[in-house]
Amino acid sequence: MSFQYMLYLIYDILLFFAALVYLPFYALRGRVHRRLFVRLGFFKDDFFKMIRGKDVVWIHAVSVGEARTCESLVRLFRENWPEKKIIVSTVTPTGYELLRKILKEPELIFYAPLDISFVVNKFLAAIHPSFLVIMETEIWPNLIRLSKRQGCRVVVANGRISDHSYGGYQRIKRLLAPILNDVDLFCMQTDLAVDRITALGASRDRVKNTGNIKFDISSGIIESGAVARLKKFIGDSFLLIAGSTHENEEEMLLGIYASLRRDFNNLRLLIAPRHVQRVDSIRRLVKLQGLEAAYFSNLKNLDLSAVVLLDTIGDLNSLYKLCDIAFVGGSLVNKGGHNPIEPALFSKPIIFGKYMGNFKEIRDIFISEKAALEVDSAAGLEYELRRLLADEAERKALGQSARGLLDKNKGAALRTFAEIRKVVTG
Repeated sequence: MSFQYMLYLIYDILLFFAALVYLPFYALRGRVHRRLFVRLGFFKDDFFKMIRGKDVVWIHAVSVGEARTCESLVRLFRENWPEKKIIVSTVTPTGYELLRKILKEPELIFYAPLDISFVVNKFLAAIHPSFLVIMETEIWPNLIRLSKRQGCRVVVANGRISDHSYGGYQRIKRLLAPILNDVDLFCMQTDLAVDRITALGASRDRVKNTGNIKFDISSGIIESGAVARLKKFIGDSFLLIAGSTHENEEEMLLGIYASLRRDFNNLRLLIAPRHVQRVDSIRRLVKLQGLEAAYFSNLKNLDLSAVVLLDTIGDLNSLYKLCDIAFVGGSLVNKGGHNPIEPALFSKPIIFGKYMGNFKEIRDIFISEKAALEVDSAAGLEYELRRLLADEAERKALGQSARGLLDKNKGAALRTFAEIRKVVTG
């Protein structure tokens, strides 16, 4: 029995028992969802019947961010390889719901298998993919290894490695190298990402810098009745959208909003929490500020001070069209920030906090191009908001810089697809 085989066996055992341990925990919290059983391989024999006998491309997009990014690639696959059947997997319910919205044609969307050998093998036996595209460097040892063993080509698209992840990967570099060797192509976002994946053991001739597909977001924005509904509700008011916020961040934002309204009584606030199930707890915070709250799914004529809580999935991106200023959440608290590109599409002035570690490269580009403002505290955020609310010319200039940056950095999806085509054609 080889050392590598033993490692995979131990990995399987640990992951399997972790799943068993967490299952009752989720059950007690009322969070058992059919996705857990699908991810463990409990799906009906006809679950994948629509792709039997087809040439299948499997794209894996772990959560919301990756789901949004993969839309550009799905479009290019459809346009250039109409004979192939595109299927997309995700891990989170929010990722699943977003994929259902943005992939307008009837693609097969499903929950990805847990990375346990016998579970992955069951999925592969049902799917028989010729191609596996993993978005943003999700390293799943069994999925990669067993896909390759089946003769499937494996690609990492829009790859990146954060400072935190790189430190962890370096500690297991010897174990990681054989997994990376099973990947046919790495399409990385930056030169730094290229250097890091190569240093971890990827073959340099398989690694390309194709840019960041997130800059191609315009193809993924959809406008539904959501925009019209919010526009009717806010009228001619100023609108601040706080997108993808996290716990402890909303309390600061609500305090700032209450303060700003003393001088800007025509200002309205929409909060879009990163985890939509938190809207009830945020509503209680709104009440503590003496303000009214309105769920987006049930808007009605309330007082002008009412805070709108976005309780739907997939609408935030299009709603940025209506805002006067956009704040990117997860950045006032240490959550690594979120993608500032979505509001840039609509030429909106953007503010984020100092905790943008998960989007460091994008953050650096926005700051260097003077396309966003960065603050280091709630007080700093209030100061910049006051300044922008009082200065229409500054708002317009900042928004135009953001849109210009977006236009200048487009094209990564097409470059990525071109590299994938080379792998397919040999």
